[in-house]
Amino acid sequence: MKKLKSFKFKARAKELVILVLFIAVTSFAIIEVKNLLNKENIKALTEQINFSDNGEDNNILATLTGGEDTPLRVTGNAIAVLDIPSQSIRGQIVEGTDDETLKNYIGKFVGSAEPGQIGNFSVAAHNNIYTEIFRDLHKVQIGDKVRIVTKTHEYIYTVTSTETVDPSRTDVLKGGTKREITMITCTQAATKRIVVKGELTSERELDEQEQEEGVI
Repeated sequence: MKKLKSFKFKARAKELVILVLFIAVTSFAIIEVKNLLNKENIKALTEQINFSDNGEDNNILATLTGGEDTPLRVTGNAIAVLDIPSQSIRGQIVEGTDDETLKNYIGKFVGSAEPGQIGNFSVAAHNNIYTEIFRDLHKVQIGDKVRIVTKTHEYIYTVTSTETVDPSRTDVLKGGTKREITMITCTQAATKRIVVKGELTSERELDEQEQEEGVI
C-alpha cells in the first residue's frame, strides 16, 4: 500500500513538474512573440514616419512640419508648405482634393493658380477628421499672415476676408487679376464651408541654404 501511495505521489509530482515546465516554456514563448511583434511594429512605424532626401512620399511627415522653430521645407511630392503663424496652422500642400489626398494633406484645387501667380491659388483641408490641419481655420482673422513656402520661393498673403458659405458657393474658387489665396474647410457639422481669402503682399526667392534646410 505504501509503495502504491509512493508511486502515485511520484507520478503526481512528475506531472506537476511537467506542468510547471510547460507553463514556463509557454510564458517564455508568449513573451518572445510579443517582443518580436513589438519590434516589427516599431520597425514598421519607423519606416512609415522616416523620410530621407530621396524625394519619396511620406503621408505622416508630409503633414507635420513641427513647431514654430522648425524650418518650413517641402517634402515628398508636395508643392509647397502652408503656415499661418497666428493659429499655428501648418501643412504640406499637394495637387488634388480627392478623399485620399485630404486624409493627409492640404489639397490644391486642380486648375487653380500656382503659389504667387496671378489668379486664385485655392486649397482645402479637413478640420475634424484625419489630420485636422484646418481645425482652427475659423479662428483666422483679417490681417493675419499666410506663409507659402515652395522649393524656391516664399510668398506672404494677408487675409482679407473670412466667411461661412453654402457648399454650392463655387464662385469662391473663381480667379481674377489679383494674386490671391483661398482656403476652404467644412464647419464642424459639415453643412457649411468656411472660406478664408488673402492677397499676396510680398514674395522673395530663397537662398541656397533655405532651399536645402528650409525657412524659419
